[in-house]
Amino acid sequence: MTQPSHPSFLIGPSDGRPINSGSMVHKVGAGAFGDALLIVEGTLRPGELIPPHLHSREDECTYVLSGHVTFEVGGEILEAETGSYVLKPRNIPHAFWNSGPEPARLLVVHTPAGMDRYYDELYAIFESTTLDTSQKRAAEAALHGKYGITFYGHRIPELMARYGVRP
Repeated sequence: MTQPSHPSFLIGPSDGRPINSGSMVHKVGAGAFGDALLIVEGTLRPGELIPPHLHSREDECTYVLSGHVTFEVGGEILEAETGSYVLKPRNIPHAFWNSGPEPARLLVVHTPAGMDRYYDELYAIFESTTLDTSQKRAAEAALHGKYGITFYGHRIPELMARYGVRP
């Protein structure tokens, strides 16, 4: 993916800034609308789980570009096929996973923006070669606090057992 060399009103299929080795790409960064909107495009592998969490500062909407993705929003299980929109309001716990046999592609909209910086900082922690596991966990916890995100890690084993998924 490449970042356009000049500001433009068009973001092409290969434009954007990769977040984590290309499985997520900032398509419309926070600066495009004065921090009002962020759009990220991503891919989930079959069985991949985004663990239960909530955002205290952003509303989030996911559009399923391709595949079959299961969402848990506010305790409700939602089966989203290609073309579905899933609303995840702030302060409502949510999780999602690829429940299909093929990679799923998603378009995730955050409003207001701010999660772009979170994603960048989170994947820098994940990819760090200088931090050990306990230092990474501590850095993640501090980052979640900084961005007003609460994770419900105690629910991961339940979701793994019930749905055969993994983070």
